[in-house]
Amino acid sequence: MYSRYGHVRPKRNQRLVFVCSGNICRSPLAEAYARSLGRDSASCGLHCGDGFVADHRARAFASQRGLSLETHKTVNVRDFEFQDTDLIVVMEPAQITSFHDKVGTKYQLVLAGSYCDRPYPYIHDPFNTCDEFFTHCEQRVMEAVRGLCA
Repeated sequence: MYSRYGHVRPKRNQRLVFVCSGNICRSPLAEAYARSLGRDSASCGLHCGDGFVADHRARAFASQRGLSLETHKTVNVRDFEFQDTDLIVVMEPAQITSFHDKVGTKYQLVLAGSYCDRPYPYIHDPFNTCDEFFTHCEQRVMEAVRGLCA
């Protein structure tokens, strides 16, 4: 059902824009990890205000892996400056419709989880989950980014 959102290979110079709900857990980690892999990347959220810091557990998770989310500030999709060539990477199937409703349909979208070793269209939002599940979700984000950037 979601296969058309996972068989795209980004061009080498194409910016990856990671989108999640709050832009405090999944998308900032994906952005930071993609940058560490040499990719131009950015992130924003569908349901957030602007200027908030990343979740404290996301910052700790990233730090333990040699990444930093310390300077991250949330950006709502309506305030984000998209480029025509961006590849939009969402974390959940419902975010496809939400993105189209808020931003439009001219951008190419993919589902992050489609790039995991065992593809799955949904990377759960770890906010308000137990620490073990939070770690599991963030690990899936990193797995998806590795697959996308391979």
